Amino acid sequence: MLYIRGGNKEQIVLSQQLFSFCSNGLFQANNIPNIDLTIQKVDDALAWTDYEGDGKFFIEIEESLDRKKFIITLCHEMIHVCQFLAGVEVSE
Repeated sequence: MLYIRGGNKEQIVLSQQLFSFCSNGLFQANNIPNIDLTIQKVDDALAWTDYEGDGKFFIEIEESLDRKKFIITLCHEMIHVCQFLAGVEVSE
């Protein structure tokens, strides 16, 4: 499940589409993570992901990214979600 705060209409729709796309490709149907996505000003990064346990994640993504950079960055963060769930060490 994806919960979105902030962002403009295009970013919100794009986030929903990307979550659906990534979920279908990265996760089993019975292991879809819960993600709180905040689209806002992010200092010193394009985005970051924090794993809270039990399949719950917080992702923040920079609000000023253009469409292409937004897509690349959110997909990058979804890979981190996949890594956390698989117990793989996460690094940039």
